[in-house]
This record gives sequence, structure tokens and C-alpha cells, in this order.
Amino acid sequence: MNVIQEVKKLHNDLQNSEKSHKYRQIIEELSEYFLFGDQKKEEIFDYFAEQNILYLFFQKLKTANHQLTIFIIEKMSMIITNLQNPLNLNYVLSNPVLHEFINYNYDFSIPETVDYYVNFLKTIAIRINRDNFYLYFNQRYCTFPLLWQAQKFINYPDELVKNTVQNIILSLSKLSSDPKSEQQTQSVIINQNKIMIQFKHYLTSSPFISVYMKYIIHIQEILQSINLKSQDQLDKLEDTLMFFNDLISECPFLSTFLEKIIIDQLILPILDGLLLGKNTSIILGFEVGLFTIYLFLTKLPLVYTIMSFFYEDQIFIDPQIQNHVYQKQSQKWFYDTKNMEQYFQQIFQKEFDDIQYKNNQFIQNSKTNQVENPYKNQFLQLLRSKDSTLLYLQLSIWFVAKQHNYQIPSIQIIKLFKIQEELYFSKKLIELIILLLINEDLKELEQLYQELQNNIVSMIQNYKVKNKKLSEGLSVNWDIIENFDWDNFKVSKPDVKLEDLKTQIDNNRLYEFKYIYLWILLKCLVKNYPKKKIENIYKIDKEIQLYQACEFIQIPNSQNYLMLDVEQGYIIHACTQNTSNTAIVKFLQPLKAIECSFMNDNLILECNMLCINKFKPYQLKFQKDVITSVIDRIYQAQQSMSQLIINKLEALL
Repeated sequence: MNVIQEVKKLHNDLQNSEKSHKYRQIIEELSEYFLFGDQKKEEIFDYFAEQNILYLFFQKLKTANHQLTIFIIEKMSMIITNLQNPLNLNYVLSNPVLHEFINYNYDFSIPETVDYYVNFLKTIAIRINRDNFYLYFNQRYCTFPLLWQAQKFINYPDELVKNTVQNIILSLSKLSSDPKSEQQTQSVIINQNKIMIQFKHYLTSSPFISVYMKYIIHIQEILQSINLKSQDQLDKLEDTLMFFNDLISECPFLSTFLEKIIIDQLILPILDGLLLGKNTSIILGFEVGLFTIYLFLTKLPLVYTIMSFFYEDQIFIDPQIQNHVYQKQSQKWFYDTKNMEQYFQQIFQKEFDDIQYKNNQFIQNSKTNQVENPYKNQFLQLLRSKDSTLLYLQLSIWFVAKQHNYQIPSIQIIKLFKIQEELYFSKKLIELIILLLINEDLKELEQLYQELQNNIVSMIQNYKVKNKKLSEGLSVNWDIIENFDWDNFKVSKPDVKLEDLKTQIDNNRLYEFKYIYLWILLKCLVKNYPKKKIENIYKIDKEIQLYQACEFIQIPNSQNYLMLDVEQGYIIHACTQNTSNTAIVKFLQPLKAIECSFMNDNLILECNMLCINKFKPYQLKFQKDVITSVIDRIYQAQQSMSQLIINKLEALL
């Protein structure tokens, strides 16, 4: 039997109700022949088209059980994905049966059906371009069934489904901004433009606003219940913000429209509650509130709009959109079966004529109808805070401003160091303050540096004359000072992470380290001191020479050594090679930062709690009876480093 005869037989079998137990196998074979016809034998594909076998697939779908339903959807997705001939692809995409598949009343109470259905919509969406767009956008009713069906799953419980829906909305929305093909005729371009004008209005019409609002409400709900210890919640928040970023960047015509919604529903409620003490729809503490504003600045292309609240003396607040209250979406997902075509048609024409006018009016009013900015002074008042976390968040916002050429309150920032004698700031906050002050020509910086310089000279004298013990916080973090590189530091950018919002522990015991670290930063900034990191001769997984200057502790019954290099200040675990004088580095950490313990035959090297560069515990197998002596030798090596660090500090003066 030749191929075409086999296809005809399968076609007949699919129409035979007595073969229903074989429908799955028949549909699978027909799907493979469908693609074979597309890629190898046009005669077979022509037969599928003439007999409209895809419609027969849909007929079987209507009476199928759950398993056969998802199998048919899967095969339809496979066919659309793998079609290669442009003419054949156009035939399938233009086939009315696809709309039947899209709009069919599936049983979405079954999660597996949702997975396959949404993936099916994505498969079609990927294949839609400006040339075949008209096949899916109903110009008469100004509706887009595929897009509308997809958005119904925005708040579906499964994250993969929600991400797929975001991709569908974005990929279809940005078609309105795609460049025109040079091969198109003028009449085609004109027709496309007419369709795209309608489509843009579809995306900004009242029914579709509910789509964006689902995401806005989702952000509001995350913020209302956010736990800064939950990275999962923060990831969801950032993902949603990045979706808006992509929409605004890929679809410029949406920028003004989405900006209005984001200001009204997110920015203003947060700022009103945070800085003005108003009772708003979003009540957040300072940590979450400032962190959210920072995310908006870094994840959305709205820096100018957001910074105007902190920088400008006068701002524009649109009274027509402020304080709109939208109905909260249900926490429990349900499939909306309402037909939106008539609703779209009723309101579309009314909005079609004046939406551009409203956008232009918003832009014009924002330039002319200014009011006194109530947020600016309140935001500056936060610089009086003694909370290291709040200051770090606030100054991160100013850093974004400086990157966009806004003038920062540099005098007030310098005064932060004058609040009290001891530094309560975290290391990252000190770094951020210095980054903000780069290129700021201020005499106050010189004065601050000189004060620090004098104090450090006195500190070293105390170490020497009074035999004062070196602080643990300074000694365990000395490698940070020694390996500091000014050139690399200048081009670094702060990135606020979850760990930066946690309460700092043992802050007072890190005082000397932070004091000297700040002095090094100011010396580079004010005196143009080109501090370079000291190149470390040890690197993980790299071969080294075994130096006699190191103390070697051989691990019994192996070619492994624990090396104590007091001069360089490191503890190294190395495995010797074939030659006796070389080894491969397996573990490397500052010697002063190590704390030792053991369990059974394992020596456990852990990070000192005051060490800012933390690491995971590292285990080495020893004979139990020698472990305590090894620990003693490590602590003795640590003690001998103290005078060495004092000498290195003095050399930096």
C-alpha cells in the first residue's frame, strides 16, 4: 500500500465510530503524515487540505475524553510548530477550525488541560506576524479571541502557565511596533497600518484595561503581604515588573497609557502612605516601600517620572485618574465564559476617536498644570535616619538618579558621617556613599578624610605603645582592605539584594574595620591614591608551587596538605601532583576568617561570624586523635598574624 492510500485508510478509520478505541493512534499517524506531506510530498498535504482533516480532528475533540482531548491539542501544537512550507503554514493559520479550537469550551477544571491549551495558544501566537495578523484580529468587532482567551489565565495558580500567558501577551502586543517589510507593496502597508491602528486602540480600550489591572492588582497583593525573607515573593514581583518593562519598551504607544496606570495604582499610593502618612490602598513599612520604589526605578523605564517626585519642586498629578479603585480579583482562579465581542463593539467606537486626544491632553497637562511637590522634602528628611538599611535603600534611589544626571544632595550625604563618632553603617552603605560622592568637588570631603587620617595614626600608635589587641572585626576582614582595587570599585554599581535588608549583627565589633575601610576609600577619592589589589598567588583549581615559607600539615594516608601561609594570610587545602613540588588548590580562605571545629574524623573549617565575605563550611578528613593539634596550630598561626596586619596598615599611611 502506498503512502496516499495509507492516508486515505486512516482518514476513513477516523470517520468510523467503530474504530473509536484507535482514535489516538490514528490521529498520531495522520499528524505525522501531515508533516511528511508538508516537508516531502505535497500531494499528501493537498489531500489533507481538500478533505479538511484538521476539522475532523476538532469533531473528535468535541466527543473526546480528557486524555484524548489533551492528545489532540498536543498534536495540533506539534503540527503548527513544525510546518516549514510558508504556503502550508498560511493554510493552517487561516483555517477557521483553529478558531474553533481556540474558543472551544474545554474542561479547565483539569490542570493538565490548561497546560496543553495555553501552550497551544502560545504555539499559534509565535507563528502570527504582521502579514497574517488579520486572520486573528476581528476588525468588525475589534476583538482578538486568541489574546482574550490567553489573558483569562493571568492569575492561574501554576507559575509556568502565568509566564506563558505573559509571553503570549507580549509577543502579540509588540507586533504593532514591528518594522514594515521592504518587499511589501504600498497598498499592503496601508492596510496593515489600518489594522494596527485598530489593534493599538484595542490594547488601550476599556475592556483590555482589565488585563493590565490584573497584573497591577497582583503587584498590590504581593506588596501587601510581602515577606522580605521570601525570595520567591520577590522573584514574582520582579517578574511582573519586567513584564511591564518589556511592554513599555517593545510597545512605545503604550508608554503614556501604562505610565498613568502605574503612577495612579502603585507609585502614588506607596508615596502617600510612606512619606505623607496618608491612609492609602497600599500601606507599606519604610523598608518594603523604599525597596519597592527602588525596584520600580531599576526594572521599569520610568526613571524620569518616578524621580520627579523626589527631585522637582513642582509635579503634575492627574485628578482624573488619581485614586481610582478597581475591583480586586478573586484569589481563586476561575474561567470566565463571557463573550466579549459585543461589549468591545459597544464601547470601542466611542473610545476610538478620543483616546489619542486624552493621551495628548495628559502629556500637555503634565507640563502646565503643576502643583507644589509634597514628597521632595519628606524624602530628604529620611537622610536623618540612623537606620542603615533605610539609608542604603534611599541612597540606592539617589544612585539611580545620579546615573540619569540628577543632582544629588551631596552635602547632606557627607553629613551622614558626622552623626556620631562610631560608624553604624554597613560596609555596602559606606561603599554606596563613596560611589555617590565620586566627581563631587567638595571641601567637606577633604576635611572628613583629614579627620580619619589623624584618628588612624593615633590608632596605630595605641597598638604599638600600649600593646593594644587588634580588633577581631578588623583582622578577619583585613583581606578586603588589602585586596581593594580603586579602579574596579569606581565602575561598580550597587544592586540591592534581599540580604542587604536584613539586620546587621555585631555591628559595633566591626567598627574598626569599617573605619579603616572608609579611610581607604576616601584616600582614593580625595588624594587620588591608586589603590590596587594585591595579586593572590593562590586560586581555586590552579596549580601552585609548594613554598617552604608555608607551614604544611599533611593529611594522613593521602597526598593532601593543609597549608598555613601567614605572610599572605591564607589557609589552603592543596592536593599534590605527580611531581612533589606542585599541587592543585582545592580550598582557599583568609586565615584570620577561619573558625575550627570537628565531628568524628572531620575537621570543619567555618566562617567567623564577623567575616563579611562568608563561605560554606568546608570539611577535611583527619585521624581524630590529631585534629585538636591541627586546630591549635591554625589558631597559633592566626595569632602570629596580628602584628603583621598592624605593619601593613602602617604602610598604607
